Amino acid sequence: MKTTVIVTVYNRPAMLIACLRALALSTQRVDEVVVSDDGSSADNVRRMQAAFPDLPFPVRYVRQEDCGYRLAAARNNALRQAAGDYIISLDCDILLMPDAVMAHVRSARRGWFLAANRAWVGAVETEEALQQAMHPRLLEVLWEDADQRHLRRVHRQFQRNVWLRRFGLAKRHKPKILGCHFSIFREDIERVNGFDEAYVGWGFEDDDFSTRLHKAGVRGRSLILEADALHLWHPAVASRAAESAASPNLDYFRRRDVPSFCVQGLRAGRQTTDD
Repeated sequence: MKTTVIVTVYNRPAMLIACLRALALSTQRVDEVVVSDDGSSADNVRRMQAAFPDLPFPVRYVRQEDCGYRLAAARNNALRQAAGDYIISLDCDILLMPDAVMAHVRSARRGWFLAANRAWVGAVETEEALQQAMHPRLLEVLWEDADQRHLRRVHRQFQRNVWLRRFGLAKRHKPKILGCHFSIFREDIERVNGFDEAYVGWGFEDDDFSTRLHKAGVRGRSLILEADALHLWHPAVASRAAESAASPNLDYFRRRDVPSFCVQGLRAGRQTTDD
């Protein structure tokens, strides 16, 4: 089984490089990485690409023009470039602990998605970490200092939603994935035509993806307590709504009939450019 890690990025070269260098420390071999850029500046693109040759796995790079926050489209761009049978999805601000990839691969099953999470690294610790060379001891120290308090609660909520779904009582998108850290077989992504690119601007693309996976019969399992990961601190993105109710995608997400196979998805994506 060939595994592809897809990573989305927008103007955060230092974090992307840290993300990739943490992946290089994985105890489970990474077959390839696809970096999907949501329109970073030329200078930041050069900084990111300069790091690729030093990594122990091949890195493919795909970029779409900067036309606002288009995370769903960026993820589909990565998926179109991916050659792997199994996909691990990350955002560029995620550092996987060395055994995380192994946890994903060991638990991989067709017809299932694996939902993971992340511990929160503080602002000072993030700044200091980005100034250092990536190595296992640094990841251990960051993990020890990170805020992990929510992880067991989120795991329990996931398990509760698994139980509720068995009885038809769960919300239609739960249990759900976080696009910043999950994994799934590519064929199961193709069953729902990937992410819905009608989601433009911040919010709900992950919830929609989860809804359609459930409709297609893909089940979810929590990997929250098994695949450890760190989230590097950064200011909130400018396009992020202060609350979910203010998202420009809310009405679209709430529409009554959501087909499992979206129209503006993997097979009908936007034009992208390879650099």
